[in-house]
Amino acid sequence: MKINFIFRFLVLSLMFIGAVIASHAQLSEEDLIIYYSFNKDTIKGDDVTDVSGNKNDGLIKGNQIEPVKGKVGDALEFPGVATDYISVREHQYVDPIKQISLVAWVKAGQRGMIASWDRSEFFRFAVGDDVGGNNGTTFVAFDTCCPCCHDWFGETDVADDKWHHLVATFDGKEKRIYVDGKLDQKEAAPAKVIGAGAARYGFIGIGSEAGGFDAGVGPTWAFSGILDEFMLFHRALSEKEVEHLAKGLENPFDVDPKGKLSTTWGAIKDAK
Repeated sequence: MKINFIFRFLVLSLMFIGAVIASHAQLSEEDLIIYYSFNKDTIKGDDVTDVSGNKNDGLIKGNQIEPVKGKVGDALEFPGVATDYISVREHQYVDPIKQISLVAWVKAGQRGMIASWDRSEFFRFAVGDDVGGNNGTTFVAFDTCCPCCHDWFGETDVADDKWHHLVATFDGKEKRIYVDGKLDQKEAAPAKVIGAGAARYGFIGIGSEAGGFDAGVGPTWAFSGILDEFMLFHRALSEKEVEHLAKGLENPFDVDPKGKLSTTWGAIKDAK
């Protein structure tokens, strides 16, 4: 009888622990490729550390990008000029992309590019656009290619000088745009993959036509405002994950001392 009671107690305990873990596992690091928190301890001179641990660090170009208070910790303020942006090291696209998610907190008062690996070859993510029905407006743009360019945008004006959490996802079946944790627009994917054109490196804050690291930019309608918590995943985030990120938590990922992000953040703090 005593053994039976202990067994039941252990089973119930494990069930409770599993439920607690599940309730906290609201966002996984799986397929996280780039994470720029833009916190001051991740910026050394002109270098922006990729705290995903993948070493896709950024190089700050120009001298007018300034650290400021962000939505989550610190952020970077961009002046909206074509000479000031961030070049992404190492991470280039050559092969087609099966799934992707782009994430950022933004505070902007006008149109501007958030991230680009060339819309004519792979994709771009922006406040506003310069093509189609979104030309000159300030909805969220998520333009992709190929076999042909799919210039597409959301329904909510996000250039009102207020903080907005923006997410764009692609899973081979649908493209989605989320604003402040809620679905803003969705549409059937124009193709099963993104890209398959010329190799491209990326930029934060301006358009890309770069066949090599820190090469050609374009278009040059640069981001003007504050960017925070930029993330790039090679999977489509779920609605629950998007809602979780939109809460603006200091550590949106599972707290795991063996995890890549936890280790990276610890190393950064120890180096201060």
